[in-house]
Amino acid sequence: MKIIGLIPFKNEEHLLPTYLSNVQPVCDDIIAIDDNSTDNSRQIMEDAGVIVKEYEDTEKLKGGFSAGLMRQNLFNYAREAGGTHFVCLDADETFTSNFVPIARDIMSQLNIGEKVSMQWLALWKSSTHYRNDYTVWSNNFKDFIVCDDPSYEYDANRFLCEARTLGPNNDNTMRKLEVEHGAVLHYQFTFYNSFHLKQSWYRVGELVQRGQSAIRDINNKYSITLLENNVGMTEMPEEWIENIPLPDIPNFDPEWNEKYFMKKDLLTDIYKHFDEYGAEYFEQLDIWHVPQLRNYFIKQTGRTPR
Repeated sequence: MKIIGLIPFKNEEHLLPTYLSNVQPVCDDIIAIDDNSTDNSRQIMEDAGVIVKEYEDTEKLKGGFSAGLMRQNLFNYAREAGGTHFVCLDADETFTSNFVPIARDIMSQLNIGEKVSMQWLALWKSSTHYRNDYTVWSNNFKDFIVCDDPSYEYDANRFLCEARTLGPNNDNTMRKLEVEHGAVLHYQFTFYNSFHLKQSWYRVGELVQRGQSAIRDINNKYSITLLENNVGMTEMPEEWIENIPLPDIPNFDPEWNEKYFMKKDLLTDIYKHFDEYGAEYFEQLDIWHVPQLRNYFIKQTGRTPR
């Protein structure tokens, strides 16, 4: 058994120590693809002993980051390195601490082609509480670990909302792990303004790739990120988050101060698209709740977006 963690990243220096804290202890190696980061992300990963590679086919990423295309390459690298089990978490995720001592034992019990499905805990404006209600953010399980089957392939055709592991996801392949044995902490929603900026970046990038005929589909797909009603929260046991480092950034900044954006380069990327296509090209996207984007639109057009 050789367990390899696989992660695509771009400018994630604030959260990579969080990811590494509980992923690195359960893996023999971690292989990463750096999508031209301009911050200290690559140095953090290399200092931690991670094997960092680059994604070369930038033309396919003209709209922005697409994790699916990179995962396809990561699985190839992992197989070349002799991996038998693949751990597929993103930079804004890590395992709960109660999973770490039993992780290797659980993976050793998987048959070829089997996967571990774990609850994806959405930490909402908090690093200690997760969403537990009747929304899409709750009771959500995802394929994070797979015991490789050489016949499996990865489907990278879906933009952004891709599966984590290669091969089929069904009742025959999935082993569901109950949360008391381990789960995946998802910090994207913890730093709430950064989350909404990133979601806007997704929308803009996807529109660049797919064209204006996709506007309605894009807005529908990401509409769930705007849901704020009926928020129910549950506090996690302390042993789930023991010794996990977090960046020194406010969970929620009501003033939308840019100094608290974890990935300021996302703003720059969006502005570049506005400059190239014109801000009006993006007017029908649901992104104008981000004040910086709304103000840039006004600056370019002399009016507020519809």
